[in-house]
Amino acid sequence: MATPLSDYGLIGNARAAALVSVTGAIEWCCLPQFDSPSIFAAILDQDHGGFFFIRPAGFYTSSQRYLPDTNVLETLFETSEGKARLLDAFTAQTEEDKSQSLFPDHELLRVVEVISGTVKFKMEYAPRTFYGKNTPRLKDRNRLGIHFAWKENIYTLLSTLPPEDLRVHESAATSEFSLKAGCQIIFSLSYSSQSPAVLPELHKTGFSRMKQTIRFWQNWSSRCNYTGLYHEEVKRSVLALKLLSHAPSGAIIAAPTTSLPEQVEGERNWDYRYCWLRDASFTVRVLIKLGYTEEAHAYMNWILHATRLTRPEMQVVYSVFGHSSLKEQTLDWLSGYQNSLPVRIGNGADTQFQIDVYGEVLDAIYAYAPLVKSFDYDSRKFLLGLGQIICRLWNKPDNGIWEVRSGLVHHTHSKVMAWVGLDRLVKLAQRYNWHKAPVQEFSQTAARIKEAVEQFGYNPELETYTREFGGKEVDASLLTLPLVGFCEATAPRMRATTSTICQQLLKNNLLYRYRDVADGLQGGEGSFGICSFWLVEVLAKAGELEKAKELFDTMLHHASPTGLLSEEIDPDTGELLGNYPQGFTHIGLINAAISINEVYQQQNIQSYEHK
Repeated sequence: MATPLSDYGLIGNARAAALVSVTGAIEWCCLPQFDSPSIFAAILDQDHGGFFFIRPAGFYTSSQRYLPDTNVLETLFETSEGKARLLDAFTAQTEEDKSQSLFPDHELLRVVEVISGTVKFKMEYAPRTFYGKNTPRLKDRNRLGIHFAWKENIYTLLSTLPPEDLRVHESAATSEFSLKAGCQIIFSLSYSSQSPAVLPELHKTGFSRMKQTIRFWQNWSSRCNYTGLYHEEVKRSVLALKLLSHAPSGAIIAAPTTSLPEQVEGERNWDYRYCWLRDASFTVRVLIKLGYTEEAHAYMNWILHATRLTRPEMQVVYSVFGHSSLKEQTLDWLSGYQNSLPVRIGNGADTQFQIDVYGEVLDAIYAYAPLVKSFDYDSRKFLLGLGQIICRLWNKPDNGIWEVRSGLVHHTHSKVMAWVGLDRLVKLAQRYNWHKAPVQEFSQTAARIKEAVEQFGYNPELETYTREFGGKEVDASLLTLPLVGFCEATAPRMRATTSTICQQLLKNNLLYRYRDVADGLQGGEGSFGICSFWLVEVLAKAGELEKAKELFDTMLHHASPTGLLSEEIDPDTGELLGNYPQGFTHIGLINAAISINEVYQQQNIQSYEHK
């Protein structure tokens, strides 16, 4: 049986990430970047993917949590003879540290400590390169560690174990060792892109780096200025987002994994280790509202840089470095998570047309605008160019926000986001006195779009906005209409739409994005995390606070013990589905918590004034 996704925690350093199971096994890790080929991929193939486990020998129970206000993962083990813990983290270094000493590009630090009694442990280190396709030959270099190289990449495992306790085979390293209360063993897996590799010192300073990493995360999380309802869940979500951010470029990836299925043994398995522009506006709002303006600056700078290669048009998805070609391919030597095939890398959405991304980016720019005094000529030209493209293409069919592979249609959500883009451009032009901006053209086109949405995107017989123009089905993307200012959540048409969506798409307080829609793929999928949080926001803004909180609490109930959420949830079993953890879901959680808190505070003020 595969390990449930809820039994994994995520560690990282804002360049790479790893999933660690509650049994102490690293079963997914790509180095040196999020979308690099994996060295551990047992989550996608237990036999061939590669892993690195540290766990008690014999029977044990275990649990997992993050150390408070950090991304340092703690796995607690209990046996009949004692208790122990395993701390896992990518070490964090300040710029001052990097300038004062040589250090590898990445260090994954694992610290084993016995809390009480005596615990016997087993360790096995079995890396596999290029997603499990190749078995590297391990070389024991004694005090210089266990070494292997693949292309220009150099990997070294060091430990504080006595040499006689470590056995190195050609394809794996193993050990069995016992520790008493108060004793500690440290393992360090480092990556370098240069030869000779830079190796971290371990015996004297290894644990100091773990303590420094704990302090780094505590300092970073202390910048979160949110103190309202669900503040602990909000803080955990923004810590998860930080793990999905790419510090060198400012990008934020959708998820650190590929091909975790939306339906077990189904074909809906995608590579999410890239950056989707559709996430932009909600992401920027979250970063600014929580006080992370530095990250907001970096993210917007990435958007302005990444889109240069495809200007004046924009792609749906880019790599962290702004690469626009993400050729989708299948890894046929992997069996997949719970035998869910195919396993894919790359993403075919890079060739799709989605007009909504133009609105998403312009909405993000508008939310970001209060942080800057002006936009330079090049940025202004780019933004106005986006408006011209919207004016030219808004009435064309597209693939839509859900990236359906069944053909192009006139998606209502896409038209609304086209309206959003022009609406925000008009406001930006007025705020910054862009005298040469074609404001009249933008305003008139926006008015035509809004009229078209109300005429063709609303079905008067069913009394609801619809998934596509002239259609009869709803989908959850319609919930964003009041969230982006197209209408109020209390507007009659929106109230009726929200009611219809709940009737047709809600199951066990979890929301599907759509049902019974031909999207070009076989099989089904679970409820969609971001959609449930959109519904929470809309209900809260419509004054239905208790219902909103009920749905919000349902989502929290299905989060992993470490507070992480995937893209989807099975409404019947509660099983987490899809890539994990999912940034968009956690963005939705934060926005929903903020909306609930705002309405809660307003109601308290009104109640006080009434008294």
